[in-house]
Amino acid sequence: MKHFSALLLLLFSILIFSSSAAQAQPCAPAEEALPTSTGYLGSVEMGFLYGKITNPFNNPPTYMASPSVQIFNGYRAHRLFAIGGTVGFDFYDNILITPIALGLRGELLKTSVSPFYSLDAGYGASFLSGRRSGERPDGGWMLNPALGLRVQTGNNTAYLFSMGYKQQRVDTESMTGWGVRVNERITYKRLSLRLGFMF
Repeated sequence: MKHFSALLLLLFSILIFSSSAAQAQPCAPAEEALPTSTGYLGSVEMGFLYGKITNPFNNPPTYMASPSVQIFNGYRAHRLFAIGGTVGFDFYDNILITPIALGLRGELLKTSVSPFYSLDAGYGASFLSGRRSGERPDGGWMLNPALGLRVQTGNNTAYLFSMGYKQQRVDTESMTGWGVRVNERITYKRLSLRLGFMF
């Protein structure tokens, strides 16, 4: 968890520095500042995954928010369509998942504030997760559609605010007190809330 906190601090510093650099440069006319050109598109987003955790022995479920970071790098073919790769870090019940996915992005309007969509589909790897009971969990398929708002800051940069739904499959193996191995397939279903910076 200490490493993740340091990573969040580093990404937040990059976000602030990029924003300051963009604001320090002279602003182009409003129509030129809007992201209508083709070319490279990148974004860094940080937030939380919020969901329900079922408890054993018929105890009532609890709800928790866990940290999430994702980085998108791709190519914008049109304002409505960009394609690229997404990598990130997600926590689920003390399991660290690293999603590696194909991502789609698009902005619906040419205005300075526009709705946008994103869709990421791929595989959540568990190679960075620690071992539990001598076994490392196995990752699985991941799907994350989201909708949000893009707020233009000029020079083809913008702030992003998004809400989505993330589904992640994980296979775990544990040992009971009687020496019996138990395999379990878990599908985590989480509400994703993120704040980010597009460049």
